[in-house]
Amino acid sequence: MRRKKLLIGAIFAGALTGIGTANAIEILPSCDNDAYAVLDENGNLVCGGQTAPAEKAQPQQPAKPQEEAAPAPKKNQKPGSFIVEKSEKTFVDWGPYKQKSPQELLKIIRSLLAEQSPVVSYPQNAPVGCCYGKLVKPPTYKALIIKYVKQDGGYKVVTHPAQFVEKVKKILIRPAYHKIEVIPAKYETKTERIMIAPPRAIWTYKDGAYCKIEVPAEYVTVTRKVLVEPPKCKKVLVPAQYKTVKVYELKRDATCEKKPVPPKYDIVKKTFMVKGPEVIWDAILCDVNLKPNEIKQIQARLKELGYYNGKITGKLDDATMAAVVKFQVDHNLPAGNISIETLEVMGLKKLAQNYTACEIKNIK
Repeated sequence: MRRKKLLIGAIFAGALTGIGTANAIEILPSCDNDAYAVLDENGNLVCGGQTAPAEKAQPQQPAKPQEEAAPAPKKNQKPGSFIVEKSEKTFVDWGPYKQKSPQELLKIIRSLLAEQSPVVSYPQNAPVGCCYGKLVKPPTYKALIIKYVKQDGGYKVVTHPAQFVEKVKKILIRPAYHKIEVIPAKYETKTERIMIAPPRAIWTYKDGAYCKIEVPAEYVTVTRKVLVEPPKCKKVLVPAQYKTVKVYELKRDATCEKKPVPPKYDIVKKTFMVKGPEVIWDAILCDVNLKPNEIKQIQARLKELGYYNGKITGKLDDATMAAVVKFQVDHNLPAGNISIETLEVMGLKKLAQNYTACEIKNIK
């Protein structure tokens, strides 16, 4: 089993050129509540807003995404909980393998198939005419999206100046009143590190040697503004004025009010590999159960699709299998043998129906 893992890791590490930013590791959430952990500026591990020593992160539920930006944090949202939404999607993709020639792909796939053995025996109750063999499943990737608060929400100050009524008097023309001075809010810029992938060990292959190396953890650094002190306003007294002709009586003094300002959000996206090519076992078509006229159908269809340039011989030779493997890789299918799924994707559904009963998922 160890030799199998070495070969898969080495071959994939040599072929990988990247889908987004990919690594041959399995990424798991860092917190007990399935949240992703980040390091703050002091080196502490933060899980959904709760800070704990890096050795053991305390769980904290991340804030739910909001359809409309709220003016202030929710009551049940603890201070510092800036990751408001995360989503992830797992998918399979042959990625950089698609750039290789059919002959190169056939060689790589066959080396994987020769190295690993099926983990289960053939089904005892399979119908007559069924064949079973190994296929290489494409690498598995995970696409991660994290939405976080780039700048905290707060308040803005709206002022209403004093209003006066003009009257004719001999003494007081304008009483004392107040004007408003606004003290702006203070923000502090902080840099946070979001851990995307923990440290891990991988195998590399070079010049005929396999080497196990330590790959450090991966982080994404984000910068955000944190509200330190909200805006303030203060009243400044304006002295009364006296004259002998006109006066202005105060009708309404100056006032101010604070209106909420929603927070600003940003998004971090990351795609990485969680599992390399994997050998699986299912019903296949081979020389034992595949008739020459059926092979001709496959060759003709591959030629029509631009994958096969040879003669229509009805023989399952290396040129035909190289074209099949290239088609499977281009369509992110398990590769290495002709499966029923390959026939269906190829458009040979009538031919596939002859062997559908052989698939392991269809056998009771």
